[in-house]
Amino acid sequence: MLRWVSALSEVIRRDKAAVLVTVIVTRGSAPRASGARMVVSERASLGSIGGGQLEFRAQGIARAMLQNGADDDGSGTRIMRFPLGASLGQCCGGVVELGFERVGTDDLAWLDQAGALDREGGTWARIRRLGVFSSQPPTILTATAAASLSPAALGEVAQEAARLLLAEAEGGLSVVADDTPASAPWLIDVTAPPALTVVLFGAGHVGCAIAEVFGRLPFRVIWVDGRDACFPDTVASNIETRVSDDPTDEVKLAPNNAFFLVMTHSHALDFDLIRAILDRGEFGYLGLIGSTSKRKSFAARLRARGYPDADIARVHCPIGVPGVVGKEPEVIAVSVAASLLRMREPRATRTVATGRIECAVSGSDDRPGNDGERRRERSSVREGERMPAADAAGQGGDEEGRMQAERADSTAKGLV
Repeated sequence: MLRWVSALSEVIRRDKAAVLVTVIVTRGSAPRASGARMVVSERASLGSIGGGQLEFRAQGIARAMLQNGADDDGSGTRIMRFPLGASLGQCCGGVVELGFERVGTDDLAWLDQAGALDREGGTWARIRRLGVFSSQPPTILTATAAASLSPAALGEVAQEAARLLLAEAEGGLSVVADDTPASAPWLIDVTAPPALTVVLFGAGHVGCAIAEVFGRLPFRVIWVDGRDACFPDTVASNIETRVSDDPTDEVKLAPNNAFFLVMTHSHALDFDLIRAILDRGEFGYLGLIGSTSKRKSFAARLRARGYPDADIARVHCPIGVPGVVGKEPEVIAVSVAASLLRMREPRATRTVATGRIECAVSGSDDRPGNDGERRRERSSVREGERMPAADAAGQGGDEEGRMQAERADSTAKGLV
């Protein structure tokens, strides 16, 4: 899974400038939820905010910002409101507010700082002023750093909002305004690691296929094998490889509610791992590659060692979505990915509040689709109040635009 901060950093180093486009908030039905991002440079676009006319229009706005160097007020940021049905002709029919931030080589310092925190797998926040103050670099904070700041460092409102969102440790976005009418609003952008950790045992053909698929999904993956040479030279940024002489040691180190997948080169090691995971007791899922015959054999051996039927029933074998036919590694990988995605708990929009601050926090974009019908979301932008916003109404729906939008949609890559 391509993390937005690493993607943006790579594009800046290559193209010198880019615009980070972020879904700030949605109302009604929308193609992506808050937190979806797209990085746009003069010659490339990474990530997707939902495709179609919305994405095509956003790419055009971003490239115009790159050519102009700044917005009308001299800043490099803006927030724009897009009614999907009225102005863009998209059948979703909801409303999306997008944030546009011009980023250049002067921003590499905070990008490197954020990238280091992102690679560590913790929760961190990016706080910046919008509008005429956006030339000031964002402040990058962890929960510990936010707690030790003086109120004067960011302003009392922004600091309290950042502390609230970091305390949630789930990621989210909010825009808050100071009490003074003339001040520009703050963007509070909290990035959290994927909520679901998969511990994958085995780097054989199926294990490698699963890792390739999982590298594009919102999972944190710990990939374990005793053979260093079996791992590919490079893996996705959400995958950590571990070479272990005794892979069962990794079972105890896994986080709470981890999902375990067992598919090593040895049936004996598979059995030892299954026992270690069952002995651990606490886990979210346990999958074992194999046939129904392998399941029966393992079940009989586990009963002989005193494991109750309730524990044995927790072992899923075969793995994947029932009814998917095929033993090719890639087919198995897609089927397993689908089965785990069905068990994943979405992060819903929530409101966090303390004292005089209330933040409507849009959860991470865990599931594309009709999020507006699935959960209530209210705008974190105060309409018409101290916001460099514009309504993005205009000509939409022409055939050439639709074709270009479809081409852009078909080439988009995942980005969170």
